Amino acid sequence: MANSEYEYVKREFEYDRHLPPSNWIVVRIDGCHFHRYTFYLLCSIWSPPQAVRYFIFLFHRFSKIHAFEKPNDENALNLMNDCATAMLEKFPDIVFAYGVSDEYSFVFREETQFYHRRESKILSLCVSYFTSVYVMKWKDFFPNKELKEPPYFDARAVCYPNLKTIRDYLAWRQVDCHINNQYNTCFWMLVKSGKSEQEAQLALKGTFAKDKNELLAQQFQIKYDDEPAMFRKGSSVYREKVETTVKTDDYGNPIKRPRLKVTVAHIDIIGPEFWENHQHILREGKFMLEFVKKIGIGHMLPPCNWIVIRINACQFDQFSIMHSFDKPNDETALRLMNASASLMMERYPDIVFGYGFSNEYSFVFHEKTELYQRQESQILSSCSSCFTSLYMTKWKEFFPKKELVQTPRFEAEALCCPKLKIVCEYLSWRQAECHAANQYDTCFWMLVKSGKSEKEAHEILKGTLSKDKNELLFHQFQMNYNNEPVMFRKGSCIYQQKVEELSGAEGGNNGTRERWDVKVDHVDLGPGFWQKHPLIMTNC
Repeated sequence: MANSEYEYVKREFEYDRHLPPSNWIVVRIDGCHFHRYTFYLLCSIWSPPQAVRYFIFLFHRFSKIHAFEKPNDENALNLMNDCATAMLEKFPDIVFAYGVSDEYSFVFREETQFYHRRESKILSLCVSYFTSVYVMKWKDFFPNKELKEPPYFDARAVCYPNLKTIRDYLAWRQVDCHINNQYNTCFWMLVKSGKSEQEAQLALKGTFAKDKNELLAQQFQIKYDDEPAMFRKGSSVYREKVETTVKTDDYGNPIKRPRLKVTVAHIDIIGPEFWENHQHILREGKFMLEFVKKIGIGHMLPPCNWIVIRINACQFDQFSIMHSFDKPNDETALRLMNASASLMMERYPDIVFGYGFSNEYSFVFHEKTELYQRQESQILSSCSSCFTSLYMTKWKEFFPKKELVQTPRFEAEALCCPKLKIVCEYLSWRQAECHAANQYDTCFWMLVKSGKSEKEAHEILKGTLSKDKNELLFHQFQMNYNNEPVMFRKGSCIYQQKVEELSGAEGGNNGTRERWDVKVDHVDLGPGFWQKHPLIMTNC
């Protein structure tokens, strides 16, 4: 790490929130701009006209773009279940998962020390990996349907103090599944029968479960209890003990041992029977559904502060080796990072600046942003998920002859800066890190390519200063470090730039109009840059 005058921004302003010990951790992941018809819930918060307008907005997002079947798309649900299965296979500390529609809850065991219980790391890594698997497996479930828009998810972490509240939480989610699905089934049957969406809403207004069951039976000859269990009860994912053949004896007879295998089931988890038969997951407790909603109020980032979200690729060395990235810098991989970051700025209008190098990118949100009401968990998780999704969907454009063989995943953390000066010094710190890391890597890989072992290269560079490295490159390899590509030395910044273009005016006269385009630049982020671009941080 570069030891620079700007490093105080990490020490004094970065959040490092640890979730409390001896608590079960639940990470709940939700699709951003997927469609879920929970009109009855929104009407309890908003007026019905507000809820209707919100639904019109949601309806035109991800599920409609990809023509998901209503009220349930079995392939879409199975894709979610496959992602959840991959999560349990990847992260041993997840002991149970429950999913419905575009939502999945992951229960981490109470003694977990995953990422030392750092909330930002747990949230961003989980949601990034989930997103990565979702994109990777899309073709398995929709072989004839192109992924037209990158999916992304947000997440929150909630801590529950004992087994009773964990059981209650899961029961609450399954109750929600039943209520939502029963409403959706009625709603879409009415719409398919010829009613408008507004007429269907009015027909269901004030109805109870019994009324909806009667409506389905009398008008559509549907017995609700005969609907697929996955739709009515959601999906539970857990490790089940199964007899597995581990080897054969000298006579060819199979030798079996009990092993834990990840299983997906659509069963009742409200009653005690499931938990009594699966005591290795959780122990029995009592039930009280309502108060679990009140636990774990989201942490809000302070108002009137600039928010910086820094995203880093996890296990990037392994990822870069598997995909044969050039060392010390792969120009195509860096351009892919820049393209993903540029699209992030288009997706999140409150991002006013981005800076990235190697496997990281920092995004500066305007001090007045109200994204997710400044709730830290949702900002972190949605940014991490969106960046992962964009990176994967852009992969083929930059690496047309290189198959994506491992799911990339990114973690994120937040930093709050009360003054613009601190934001600028944070960016200077990251650029100092870029310079130090790239200068070291350039020397290291030149030594390795010249025949030194990696261990020998590390020993040669141990304790060297910047001047020493420049001399090494010049004398041993006839390289002037300052002539290396500026993207490698200074990193990449993205910002909105005002562009004037010709436009046809009335009477046939050509005029000009202004628009803002995202620009990728490779420059020194000293005071001169900000003096030259005074509008970057104020335009939002």
